Amino acid sequence: MASPQGYAQRPQNAVSEAPSKVYQPATAAPAVSYTPTEINIPSNLYDKVPNLNLYKKLQDAEKQLDLLIAQKGLDFQSVQASSMQPNSLKRESGILRVFIYNTCENQPWQKNQSSVNDGPNNDSSWTLRVEGRFITDNKDKSETEDMKFSSFLSGISIEIVPNNDYQSLQGSQSNVIEWRNEADNNHGANSQLKNGSPSWSFDGIDVKRQGVFPIKVKVAILAKDYTFKLSVSEEMAQFTGKREASQQELIYSVWQYVLFKKLFKKAESYPNVPAVSASSLSSQSLGSQGDEETDLSVVQCDEVLKGLLKVDAFKFKDLYQLIQPHLRPRQPIVVEYEVDTTRSTTLGDVVIDIPVELALSMSKIEKEIIDENKKAFESMSKSDELVQYLNQRISLGIVALQSANNREQFYRDLSEDPVVFIKKWLESQAETLKALKSEEGFNEEEVRKAEYFKEHEQELRQKIDLMLGAQKI
Repeated sequence: MASPQGYAQRPQNAVSEAPSKVYQPATAAPAVSYTPTEINIPSNLYDKVPNLNLYKKLQDAEKQLDLLIAQKGLDFQSVQASSMQPNSLKRESGILRVFIYNTCENQPWQKNQSSVNDGPNNDSSWTLRVEGRFITDNKDKSETEDMKFSSFLSGISIEIVPNNDYQSLQGSQSNVIEWRNEADNNHGANSQLKNGSPSWSFDGIDVKRQGVFPIKVKVAILAKDYTFKLSVSEEMAQFTGKREASQQELIYSVWQYVLFKKLFKKAESYPNVPAVSASSLSSQSLGSQGDEETDLSVVQCDEVLKGLLKVDAFKFKDLYQLIQPHLRPRQPIVVEYEVDTTRSTTLGDVVIDIPVELALSMSKIEKEIIDENKKAFESMSKSDELVQYLNQRISLGIVALQSANNREQFYRDLSEDPVVFIKKWLESQAETLKALKSEEGFNEEEVRKAEYFKEHEQELRQKIDLMLGAQKI
């Protein structure tokens, strides 16, 4: 008799032993991996397990934290959008150190000290030089090393003031030497330093004249400004403590002063202001002057504001016009210097430090923002991985907790009435076995009717769950 397939044939007189399996079944389909994701503890466990209320408090705190993170995410997007605006970025600042000095050549006292004979080109002369260099605390000076003195200026002028010793300079147009930055002034100026190239830059200006007598000169330097600041009047400077300020800064200073002094005419009404639509606000602002008695934006000036704005009261929307008389164009720094012909050089006698700011490099700023965002996203990714790992550990703990609860419930019911419990348990196991083996037959005519599924809904659900758990589907 042939041996059954899958088992080796043994001799008749062989000792009875377990059959040795020689048939290798086909590789089974890989089982679907199951990773628990439930992080909520069933409510029926809170009365059985102590300290579960702490986990509930932790979940409530997590919800508040998620809400805070969402709000901060919106703030981060707003900050990221505003960070690309040039006016909101902090510029690199430093000191423009300007040297004003003169050198002398072939002066009488120099000729006496030299053995060189006089020649046709040995006339006594002096040379006035104005030069500057940028000084910064930033260690990365790669961007400023190649910047010339003229890169920091909007304009510079040198005026020679003739005296009785220089009769030839009286009324001469060469007494004024002026240079303006063509990038700031599209219309060309009458500059004696222009050489036809709009990108011409320099580290210093030399003015050479013949003479042996001292002479006075005026040097005016106007540094570049990227902040839209203007010069303010003496009264406004005393009020704000600034010689230069933007219009927004002046309005904000007045606003702070009005709030501190409580100068709003209807300040006591602010806590009771009802919410109104934008259309009603615009209609009120365009209304008649008779609304000043109820307008909450009317400011009653004190002695300081009266002397500054020259009015007894004003609406805050009119403040922009009231500060205009206090604004003036930025004035250059004017230095009066006297050429000294008794020394070979006066380098170091006159040194001026001018605070300046550099133009923004958008490519560099974008690179810095991208690097910062990259670091932030990497940190967030690591945090997300840690949170996912902790959630997985929590899910496994909840599964273990539910399993322990099921075992506890099983043994509790068994101890209360063993006979009835075993009977119900055997019935449920038989139903489970039938569902797993699919031995229960169905009448096709009944199955085709919708009433069958309505009547056996609970039973079908249980069997489907069992088959899913046993990976039969």
